[in-house]
Amino acid sequence: MKAGPKGQVDDSPLPFRPRVSGAARFGKFCEKFIMVPKGHGAGSPLRLRDWQLDLVGSVLDADPMPVQAGFMMPRGSGKSALMSAWGLYDLLLGDVGASVVVVAVNETQAKIIFNVAVRMVELNEDLSSRVQVYKDRLEVPSRGSSFQVLPASPKALEGLDFTLALADEIGVISQDVWEVVALAQGKRERSTMVGIGTPGPDPHNSVLTNLRDYHRKYPDDPTLVWREFSAAGFEHHPVDCDHCLKLANPALGDFLNISTIKALLPPKTREATYRRARLCQFVTETTGAFLPEGRWEEMNTGEEIAEGEDVVLALDGSFNGDATGVLVARIGMEPHFDVVGLWEPPGDDDSYRVPVEEVEDAIRAACKRWNVLEVTADPFRWTRTLQVLEKEGIPITEFPWSAARITPATTDFYNACINGQITHTGDPRLAEHIGNAVVNETERGVRLDKSRKHTTRHIDLAACAVMGHSRAQWRAMTKKKKRRARSFK
Repeated sequence: MKAGPKGQVDDSPLPFRPRVSGAARFGKFCEKFIMVPKGHGAGSPLRLRDWQLDLVGSVLDADPMPVQAGFMMPRGSGKSALMSAWGLYDLLLGDVGASVVVVAVNETQAKIIFNVAVRMVELNEDLSSRVQVYKDRLEVPSRGSSFQVLPASPKALEGLDFTLALADEIGVISQDVWEVVALAQGKRERSTMVGIGTPGPDPHNSVLTNLRDYHRKYPDDPTLVWREFSAAGFEHHPVDCDHCLKLANPALGDFLNISTIKALLPPKTREATYRRARLCQFVTETTGAFLPEGRWEEMNTGEEIAEGEDVVLALDGSFNGDATGVLVARIGMEPHFDVVGLWEPPGDDDSYRVPVEEVEDAIRAACKRWNVLEVTADPFRWTRTLQVLEKEGIPITEFPWSAARITPATTDFYNACINGQITHTGDPRLAEHIGNAVVNETERGVRLDKSRKHTTRHIDLAACAVMGHSRAQWRAMTKKKKRRARSFK
């Protein structure tokens, strides 16, 4: 996309006069003007499969055309390319003044479809000469039509007027966003809202589930079209069931590599996540054990961290009624862990107060035993302790327990455990906390959680391990700065 004023565009109609209509016409458009932008078949014309034409045909061939369409498909089914091409088709060959809008769980997600469409325009001379490309929209001046990305904010979506709305990831998209866009319809004689996605982490409370349930209750309602590729109903089958894979993945063996799909089977990924993403099954549990049984024990070397070694300390502190832990992690791409200290309340004593001075003294002692490059912790309620230690010359970093920070850290730690890229001394307290931890999946990603709320089963050392792993790896990747001699004369 070039910055600055846009050049002259070709105002002539697109050279396209097929003798077919509906989905067949869309298929011809893709073959003639759309190049596959990446992945399987990149650089070749986009030739839609029969099942893809069937999806689009459920809307374009219907009479009357439905107001809404919902498609449930697994990951890796080429939905971004299909939706992008459909948006360009409406932009260039739909009604004069066509308006195509894209929404998703956030603007970044919505831009996936938009960016694929931009690349498709760039790869074809007929399209690039007629379409003006901007940062967040495409325009065809001769037709007065546009294709734009919209923010995932209900207030920002008020007053829309579109011919085609594409909603991505309807398994996690906000119900408010969906409804605001849907209720904008009626201003034009023809407008359709198409939602596509896989079941989300809360499959019983999502736009996707609501559309599916409505269709099952009112299958003859012509205003809503529903199509799905899934192994729903076969949740009792093993997760590696070939029958389920084939049911849910129409692209399997075509542009979806079956060996890669099978290579990602649990325990490399969590079973609930795999079933939703690859089999489109409605898994009701949103939490699961953090590690497969026996995995943590397999990484026990019994080796202690030698005095003077480069390490980081991780502190997960509480105020009252909960545990506080301090963990040491040896610097490296495959960190080695041991427990510095653990302070737990006796039973469920809510009056318990963490002995803050003991925790601080344990950190001081650890700094004398090892070369501590940093102490990392969530500063919530422990700001004073961190400030005191920092004034004493102990290097401090903050690790806020926020979704943006903890989600990738949890994922990295999980993958390291599965791939055997960490070791530990075998401390039973750390093993117990790892065993108590579960993964809580939300629309933002995964994070550590307790197996039950208000439980005495603590996970503080597991939280320390996640933070320690992140910082130990970061330190290993960061080159040590050479110290320069300075003169104060």
